[in-house]
Amino acid sequence: MLLYLIRHAEAVELGAPGAGHDFDRALTPRGHAQARALGETFARLKLPLDVVVASPLVRAHQTAAELLAALHADTRPVTCDQLAPERLRPNKLSDFLAGVAGDRVAAVGHMPELGAYAEWLIGAADGSVPFEKAAAACIAFKGDPEKAAGKLKWIVTPDWFM
Repeated sequence: MLLYLIRHAEAVELGAPGAGHDFDRALTPRGHAQARALGETFARLKLPLDVVVASPLVRAHQTAAELLAALHADTRPVTCDQLAPERLRPNKLSDFLAGVAGDRVAAVGHMPELGAYAEWLIGAADGSVPFEKAAAACIAFKGDPEKAAGKLKWIVTPDWFM
């Protein structure tokens, strides 16, 4: 399995019009461009995705939708509450991701949970895998995603693909 962990792209600040709650924070125009550029990079490098899973928060869901649009996929993101802030339970998230159809899965989430999950998957020290907004990492597994069973193949920031 190839698991692509992606942090949501740039979002409006909490308290901006329409963003009275953290859940409702939408992508900025720059955030939409970041997510689209990441998707275009996946397409250009021929990195197909079987499924894209996203946190239920607006900014993560929009990032996932932009990624799919750039890949010309006619599917929608699958929502996973385990990717929401303060909801991470690594074993439960791994079970969910292993249960979706496909061996090439993208999961769009938030910091610090996304970094903590990556560290758990590859057996790295706490705080050693930070994700900038719109950053992506590829972790390979011989089977399902499990604790310390993954190998970090690469991690990129928006500077690399924009």
